[in-house]
Amino acid sequence: MHEQPVRESSPGETGVDVTHLWRRFGSTAALQDVSLAVKRGCVFGLVGENGAGKSTLLKHLLGLWRAEAGTGRVFGKDPVAGPVSVLGHIRY
Repeated sequence: MHEQPVRESSPGETGVDVTHLWRRFGSTAALQDVSLAVKRGCVFGLVGENGAGKSTLLKHLLGLWRAEAGTGRVFGKDPVAGPVSVLGHIRY
């Protein structure tokens, strides 16, 4: 099987863009320097053990929580600053 080389998405191609996202709950780090980019139209799954940070990441991308550090963008928009423009385009 031949794999295609990975290349960075341009802003117009990115559906989800997370850069150096951090979130703590007391002394527990739920997200530590998480970065990822998912192209528009891709199906992407989050898999991990309980407490790995999957729901925490999704809550940031839905605009329910503000990041302590780093950024999360959905279709190039900040879900905390403009939740209506983001939530109208995604299904959770």
